[in-house]
Amino acid sequence: MKIILDPESGFLTEDKKKYDVRKALLNAGVKAGVCFKPGEVTPEVVRETETEEQRLKRGLDTIFSEHTSPSEQPQVSLEIVGIPKIMCMVLNNEQQYNADERSLRYTAVKPNDYISEEETTLYNKWLEIFINLLNKEYLDFFKRFNQGDTEEKTNKKTQSAIKKIAQENARYMVSVFMPTTLTYTVPFAQINKICLYMERIINKPLNEFEELLVPYFKEFIHSLKDLDVALTNNKVKEIFPNIKNVPDNNELTYTNNKQTELSLFSERNKFSGINLPNEYGVTFSYNMELSLASYAQFHRHRTTNFEIEVPKLSEEKFYIPLLLDGKEELIKEWLKDIKSVNKYYPQGKIIRANANGSLKRLVQYVGKERACDRAFLETEDLFTNEMLPGIYEGLLASGKIELAETLKPYVGKLRCMYPDYKCPGVCGHPRIRRKF
Repeated sequence: MKIILDPESGFLTEDKKKYDVRKALLNAGVKAGVCFKPGEVTPEVVRETETEEQRLKRGLDTIFSEHTSPSEQPQVSLEIVGIPKIMCMVLNNEQQYNADERSLRYTAVKPNDYISEEETTLYNKWLEIFINLLNKEYLDFFKRFNQGDTEEKTNKKTQSAIKKIAQENARYMVSVFMPTTLTYTVPFAQINKICLYMERIINKPLNEFEELLVPYFKEFIHSLKDLDVALTNNKVKEIFPNIKNVPDNNELTYTNNKQTELSLFSERNKFSGINLPNEYGVTFSYNMELSLASYAQFHRHRTTNFEIEVPKLSEEKFYIPLLLDGKEELIKEWLKDIKSVNKYYPQGKIIRANANGSLKRLVQYVGKERACDRAFLETEDLFTNEMLPGIYEGLLASGKIELAETLKPYVGKLRCMYPDYKCPGVCGHPRIRRKF
C-alpha cells in the first residue's frame, strides 16, 4: 500500500510531501476563535489581532478539549495505490469523506501480494465462460447499441461491453482484499479519529476477519504518521518545544474518550438492529443478505447507515450470478470453485447487513443512484426487487397505509420510472429483471 498526499490539495509543506500540521492548527485556531472569542469576531479579525502563537495554541487546545469541529475544517487528501478493497469499505463507511475509487468490476486480476494464483486462475476461467455465454445468448442485445459504426468498430465496441460484464461477474471469485486505487479526502480531525478507531481493532480483534485487517490497519496508521497526517505527540512537541503534559512518544495525540468504534462492523455496535426484526416507518431498519461486492456499492451512500456481520469461514454461502440462472451444471461448477477460495474471503461471499435511516433519503439518494439499468446488477436487483418492496409490504402490515401509498410509485421500478427523477442518461433500455 503506497500513500501520498494529493500534490494539488491544500495544507501541504513546501515540497508537497508532508502535511503541514502547523498550517492546519493555525486554521483551526482561527475557526475556534470565531466560536468562542469575546467581542465582535470574524475570521479576518482573529487573523489580524492575534499572533501565530496564539492561534496555534488555540488550535491545539481544541484537540485536547475534544472540541474538534475547528480541526475538521482543514482537509487531507490522500492518494492510495494498492489499498485492499475491504480497507476502502472501512473508510467509506465512516461517512465524513469524499472518495474516488477505481472500480474492481472492470479491473484485470493478476497475482500479487493480495491475490493468489488460485484466485487468478478461477477468475480467468469464469471470465472466459461469461464472455462465451454473453456472446452466445445476448450478442444481438449488445450489438444494437453500436449501430451506425463500421462493422469492425461495432464488433470492437460490442466485445468491449461484453468483457466488462464478464469481468463484473468473474470478480466474485476474487478476495475482498484485492488491491485498488483510492483518492480519499477527509477532514484532518476525522482521519485522526479513524486511526484511533482502527487501533481498537488492532488492540482487540473480535473475530478472525478483524484479525486479518490488523496488519493493514497498522500499515495505514504508520504511513499517515510518516506523512504527518496522523498527529503524534512527538510532532506536537516539535511545534511546541516547551509544552507540558505531552509525553515523548510517537503515539497519536487525538484521544478516543468516547470509545467510538469503526462503523462497518455490527459486532462493535451494541445498538445494532442486525439481529432484531425489521422496522418500518419514516425511519426504517432493514436486514438483508448480499455479497461483499454488492455491499460495497450500498454502503457508500452516506445518508443511510449500513453495517455488516461477516460470517465465519466455516459458513459457506455464496452469490450466484443471475447469468447462470437455469444452468444447473454451471451453477454446481461455480459453487465448487468459489468454495475452493473461501479462505480468501471472495467478493461473492454472502454476508448479513443492516441498513437503517430515513425512508426519504433511501429513495432520494440510494434509489436514485442504484435503481438503474447501468448500475451494478446485484445491488440494483436487491434494492429494486427485494428491499423497497419489502419495506412497502412492511409498512402495509404495520398499518402505515398513507406512508405505504407514498412509497408505492417507487416500488419495483428503476429510477427513470420514478415520478420525480429526470435521468440525464440516454440508455433507453430499462430492464426491471435483467441477468447482466
